[in-house]
Parts: sequence; C-alpha cells; structure tokens
Amino acid sequence: MIAMAGSRTTAKGPVAFSGSEGVVVLHGTEAFLKTEYLRRLRAAIEQAGGSEVETIKFDGGGARGGGAELAEVLDELRSFGLMQQHKLVVVDEAEGFVQQHRAALERYAESPVESATLVLRTGVWRPGNLDKRIKKIGQIIKCEPASVADAQRWVVGRASKVHGATIAPNVATMLVEHLGTDLNRLDSEIGKLALGSEGGTITAEQVEATAGRASEEKAWEIQQALLSGDAARAIEKLHELVDLAGQPDVLVTYFVSDLVRKLHHASVMIGERRQAFEICKVLKIWPREKQGVFMAAAKKLGRRRSAALLATLVALDRGGKTGLGEMTTNLERFCVQFAAAIR
Repeated sequence: MIAMAGSRTTAKGPVAFSGSEGVVVLHGTEAFLKTEYLRRLRAAIEQAGGSEVETIKFDGGGARGGGAELAEVLDELRSFGLMQQHKLVVVDEAEGFVQQHRAALERYAESPVESATLVLRTGVWRPGNLDKRIKKIGQIIKCEPASVADAQRWVVGRASKVHGATIAPNVATMLVEHLGTDLNRLDSEIGKLALGSEGGTITAEQVEATAGRASEEKAWEIQQALLSGDAARAIEKLHELVDLAGQPDVLVTYFVSDLVRKLHHASVMIGERRQAFEICKVLKIWPREKQGVFMAAAKKLGRRRSAALLATLVALDRGGKTGLGEMTTNLERFCVQFAAAIR
C-alpha cells in the first residue's frame, strides 16, 4: 500500500508522501520514525515543488501545553517564506497544544495554506473531529515500536541501503535480541558495526563483541553513574571506561544515548498513565533493582527536559565527529548537564 495525501497510515505499512499535504500528524513513541517521516515529507515537498523547503520548529509544551502560541504558529504558516519557499512548520511535543486549540486547528484544516505544511509531532494523539478534516488534506501516522520480526527485516535493509554493509538475517536476529527493537539504537549499532566490518559484512562475532552481555554491563556502569545525579561520579566512570578499560568513546556515547532515549520514551509513557512495570518491560529495564532509580529519573525529567537532553547529546556527538571538541570532553559536559537536570 502506498499512502498518499488524504489517507490514514500507521507505521505497520509503507508510508509515502505526495508533497501536497496540508497537515501531517506523527504520533507515538518511536522517535526514529518521527524523524524519518519528517525527512521523507520534506523530500516529497521539494520534489513536488521543485524548490527548497524552509523548516520552522516550535515547542508545543508537552501534555500541559504552555509552549508555542497558536497565533505565532498560524502567522508562520500564513506568511510568505524566503524566496517564496514552501514552509514546513513543525510543532513538537504537541499534545497539549492540540488539546487547547483543537477547534482552531479544525478550522485551519478546512482551508490550509497551499504554500505551507503543518506537522504535529506528539507522543499521544486523541482521535476526534479533527481527524476527519486532516484525512482530507494530509495524513495521520502512528509511529509505534516495531515488532521483533519487523525490526529484524529492517536491520537487514538498513544495513544495505544506508550503511553500505551486508548482514545475514540470523545475525540481524542476534542484534535485535541484544538491543531490542528501538530503531535509533539499532541504527547507531549498525553504523558502528559497518565501520568495523571487513569487506562490508557484519558478522555474528562482531555483534557479540559490541552488543553482547559485556557491553550491556559496561553500559549500565555509566548509566548508573549518570542516574546517581553526581556529575563527578559520572565523569570518573567515563574516564574509567575510556582511559582504563579501553572502551571507544563512540561506544560510551552510545551507552549514554541509549539511557537518554529510554528516559524520554518512559516519560512519554508516564504521560499516558502507563504503569511502571509495563514501562520497564517495554524498554527492557532489568533486573528489577535498576527500575526504581530509572523511573525516578524519568518522572523527574519529564518529556520536555528528556527531549532537550537528547537533542543536546546528539549535537555534542555530532560536534565530536566533526571536529568541534573532543568526544570525551563533550561527554564530560553532558554529565554535568544531566546531573543538574535530575537533581
């Protein structure tokens, strides 16, 4: 099935954009898919219009709202872009924003601006009359975690199409068994494995060495230090892993990213009033003694702060890979920011 403007699509089927969408909703807990679908939408608009797209982002404020004002979002949609570009206006953490302004958004969806596309990204989407209006001029896409079987197939395809590597189905199965179905996490691991592979083939031995039990134990060491809220302890553990244990700083960065992504997913599910045991089961937080400190941190951070920390970490990681500071030094800075956020 090819999903075009005017249809409702979930992450279970192929997602495609015509480039003519007036409003697109991306909802659910799978952050990778929200980012990927936004990229595809932008590419479709550029192809349909033959010009670049100007992207403007707003913070919707999460479940309680209080972020972007409706007037400024509508003004941005209705004003002309630079060089008459098509505008892609994105409201992140849009749950409260939609609840507060549902009637106004229904009116906008009746007559959207042709030269702009409104994108609402949110963990929670509550169906209503707004859906009917959006379906006529756009898409509502559920970005949910992949099943194990889907994740295994995705790993094989992603390795080939994006990372230029080959991975056998049984090796992909091993990777998913070690890491779970979080696509961001899997993509990061595939990238590392592809770089270290010989002849472009990712082997079972590589997966076991980098994603196996030993790596999980090292990951928990730095994650536990971060969750303590003690920046000095976290920095000490960072240098212990990198300088003494010989762990690559890119791998330690992945361990830290994994924690922050899981905290963000947990904070979204807390907002959905899901129980702690269910959250920990979905995110594979075990054994049980890890769960209390993890859930306490997720509640303390909430959606907005956990999302901001994840964005900061992505920027620091990118900086380290492009010469803007040493990776270990960047991680030290993040340890201080993280500790301040959960205290």
